[in-house]
Amino acid sequence: MGYELHISRAEEYYDSEEHPIALVEWLTYAESNSALRVGGWLGWDEERQPIYEHVCTDGSLVSLTWFEGAIEIKGNFDGDPYREFGSIAEGLQANLQGDDGERYTASGVLPPAR
Repeated sequence: MGYELHISRAEEYYDSEEHPIALVEWLTYAESNSALRVGGWLGWDEERQPIYEHVCTDGSLVSLTWFEGAIEIKGNFDGDPYREFGSIAEGLQANLQGDDGERYTASGVLPPAR
């Protein structure tokens, strides 16, 4: 899969600022998750934040970053998005959603809510 996924508490990920995952909450969660490691940084000085990396089951490396109340997942992998990132979404009490609005759940892919 070569497009972005989003972990968000909003009905649609682009509304994440209305129902945000707080940055401090994300950082606390990410630091406690052994499947994530810091792979770089965004920003400078006090404003900088870590870019976390996750190695997928197919060996691909993806990045996870916090942006405007949601977690953005970027990279290419061949696995099932829910199996790769569903536990992270559940751990944050949030949804896993693709760029096209589809939702990934344990029950399968749900169509956009439009």
